[in-house]
Amino acid sequence: MKRLFALFIVLACINGTAFSQKKSVGHVRTVVIDAGHGGDKPGAVGRKSQEKNLTLQMALKLGKLIEDNYSDVKIIYTRTTDVDITLAERARMANKAKADLFISIHCNSWNNSTPTGVETYVMGLSQSKANMEVAKKENADILLEKGYKDNSDYQGFDPNSPESYVMFAMYQNAYLDKSLDFAGYIQDQYKSAIKTINRGVKQAEIFVLYKTAMPAVLTEVGFISNPEEEQYMMSDEGQAAIVSSIFKAFVTYKSSVEGVKPPASLKIALKGYNDKTRKEAAAPAKETKVEPAQPEEPVPAPVAPKEPQAPKADEPTTFVPSTAKTNVEPPLPIDEPTVAIVPQVEPQPAAAPEQAEVRPADAPRKTGIVFKVQFMTSGKELKKNAREFKGITDYDYYLQKGTYCYTTGSFATAREAANYQKEVRDKGFKDAFVVAFADGERISLQKAKEMLQQ
Repeated sequence: MKRLFALFIVLACINGTAFSQKKSVGHVRTVVIDAGHGGDKPGAVGRKSQEKNLTLQMALKLGKLIEDNYSDVKIIYTRTTDVDITLAERARMANKAKADLFISIHCNSWNNSTPTGVETYVMGLSQSKANMEVAKKENADILLEKGYKDNSDYQGFDPNSPESYVMFAMYQNAYLDKSLDFAGYIQDQYKSAIKTINRGVKQAEIFVLYKTAMPAVLTEVGFISNPEEEQYMMSDEGQAAIVSSIFKAFVTYKSSVEGVKPPASLKIALKGYNDKTRKEAAAPAKETKVEPAQPEEPVPAPVAPKEPQAPKADEPTTFVPSTAKTNVEPPLPIDEPTVAIVPQVEPQPAAAPEQAEVRPADAPRKTGIVFKVQFMTSGKELKKNAREFKGITDYDYYLQKGTYCYTTGSFATAREAANYQKEVRDKGFKDAFVVAFADGERISLQKAKEMLQQ
């Protein structure tokens, strides 16, 4: 009898452990919403508004939407009033709460009133001077903090010093895939709701994203430096379209992570919200290309636009009129990347450089399900024996939204891959994690588990 009782206790412990592990994976229960800037750090300033006020208004509306529709989600705001919160503290709040998602809301700006558009950033190395300029702008609040040079949180980081950005060079994040997914969902929703330029998903060395240990994005909801775009962001209709877009992206993301269907209906109680508007505005405004100019060169001031009129209930919501003078690509550096969001696909068949030890897209792959260890990401294809690999020679890669995701090993079971993961982490890749592939295509671990059980 005692033996049976002991066996029962052991089995209960095993089942309890398995249950707790199952609960700790694949959920979105705590979300941190970060309203950019605040207090004596106004952020970008328009003709009629300040970034800190617009971002707070939208952050509070977004949190309310999530709470209205998900009783199982806890919302944490980095600020709910006009106060100054340091960048390090914002990230610390999210990490302390062990948040499942971090959403930072900001307004973009430029040195003239021409640029328009929406874009969303994840942490990574900038692929253009323009992305770097955005990173410098969002990191600039550090310079307004007293004693920032002696603050251990910043490790001597200076937003205006190119040398300081070296600290990001070895950045590895186990949450990059999910950050890219969520950022893509946001941009897709913007495209359906707002007639403006879709500037896409990008990567940049943004400090608050660097410090957060969870999927994290920073979304630029419009250019406050453009008078009409500013007016739109100040309006009920504009904020409703922006906030509902981020919310619907959250709905898609949460459902995807948890492997469940989205709610049959959503409660969106936002003044100015009109779902019919979103459907009619599905086609984005035509983008008129202009010759890009270097930021330091003077740019002729555009013709002053007419005062925007509030849209009627049955008309599409727009940021700006579709005119060649206002709805144009921003005059950013020549190396600004294409704004289109790159889908998660394998590289197109092409002869790989001799010095690069990567698997060509047309090389034969094992069929069925295999598990690998993802240990590093890069904005560009790395050369063979690059120091970033830290001695790993058996590696492969796949592309996700323009980012090279490097993997090593190939195993039939997740357990074998997890054992190898420990070896990879011992080599210096502390955030290495297991990923699954089915016939060469990346799938979620949950999907792999379901397929194996069939």
